[in-house]
Amino acid sequence: MSAKSKTVVLVHGGFVDGSGWRAVYDELTNDGYSVRVVQNATKSLADDAAATRQILDDIEGEAVLVGHSYGGAVISEAGTHDKVTALVYITAFAPDKGESVNSLIAGFPQDGPQPPILAPQQGYLFLDRAKFHESFAGDLSDQDAAFLADSQVPWGLEALGGPISEPAWRLKPSWYLHVTDDKMIPPSAQASMAERIGATVVDTPGSHAVYVSRPDVVATIIRTAAGES
Repeated sequence: MSAKSKTVVLVHGGFVDGSGWRAVYDELTNDGYSVRVVQNATKSLADDAAATRQILDDIEGEAVLVGHSYGGAVISEAGTHDKVTALVYITAFAPDKGESVNSLIAGFPQDGPQPPILAPQQGYLFLDRAKFHESFAGDLSDQDAAFLADSQVPWGLEALGGPISEPAWRLKPSWYLHVTDDKMIPPSAQASMAERIGATVVDTPGSHAVYVSRPDVVATIIRTAAGES
């Protein structure tokens, strides 16, 4: 099957929604790819994996499954779907069986930048709006970062705490975009996860919002995964 006959399925992370993928979507669709964007509620990992599987059920042929940040946990859980030929992690969490985003965060180095996550509110998390630009979107304009900060999606504690049942990366080839200026997921943690899952790694400068700021780089690693899986 040719690369462009595969559907690319994009899965967003916490605090944001699928609209952030627009520039990557445009890059890929302009190049002839079919692309679907999963709109996760980010309330629980089980619900988000189910939403992703629903999209996979609906497409024809094979798929490349792409996850940013928390979306990496979602694709690790949902990527065992038989239509998925490749997984692409965009500065993303890559939990093993029984692990969760929470358990991975607990192992992050404590001597670097810490995500400005506020105390839970009724079972959901938000980032400090005043610190959002620096921590999440350092390479975006003030205006674009402010929009992301002011349109935050509540991130459910059940999503962070949801354990992986059978990690898809043990069954499917993986690619990992290692983002060197990320202040949400430390680059050292990214490198460790990428090595553990045996991913093909591409390095790039950029913030946690690299999928918004550098859509060409993100689209390129997706094209590579589609062509080599």
